[in-house]
Amino acid sequence: TFKVVKNHRDIHVYERWFEVEGEGRETRELKSEFKVSASIDVILSQIRQPDKVVKWMKAVGEVKAVEGQGASQWVSYIRYDVPWPLNDQDCLMRYQLTREQGRASVYFRSVDDRRVPPKDGVKRLEGIQGLWRLQELGDGQTKVTYSMLTLEKPSMPRWVTDPVVRANMLDSMVAFYDLLKE
Repeated sequence: TFKVVKNHRDIHVYERWFEVEGEGRETRELKSEFKVSASIDVILSQIRQPDKVVKWMKAVGEVKAVEGQGASQWVSYIRYDVPWPLNDQDCLMRYQLTREQGRASVYFRSVDDRRVPPKDGVKRLEGIQGLWRLQELGDGQTKVTYSMLTLEKPSMPRWVTDPVVRANMLDSMVAFYDLLKE
């Protein structure tokens, strides 16, 4: 079950740990939930457009479209600019948007894509997957649920990464919320 690990106003960050099958170790799934006065279309524009993503996603140095910008499936390159002692990291994410009445979901996962080769001194992240769930509540309100996990074995101990990961998630969701309120 998820437990709250950080919160700011009505924005909560939850985590749960589960066993990685066949590896004898655990990994974390993070989730954030909040309600906002914004339409699904406005929220999706903040998720889909690289120039907007870079404004709310914290510890990010670069976001650029690789394929399918504006389509229901797209690939983005993300270069993280994380504080020491963590190393600079990047990834390529494939996103898939599905919509139905009053709802939208954006599934994402890291992919290998030769169009953006790895850079010297930057660790290419793998095994990331997640989901944005958007649900209209009426009266112009939308419930936003964001969850993600990384299956890649960590290179640093949890006591180093936990505070950074949790703070980054909360700071990103607060910035995302604040941009939607503008």
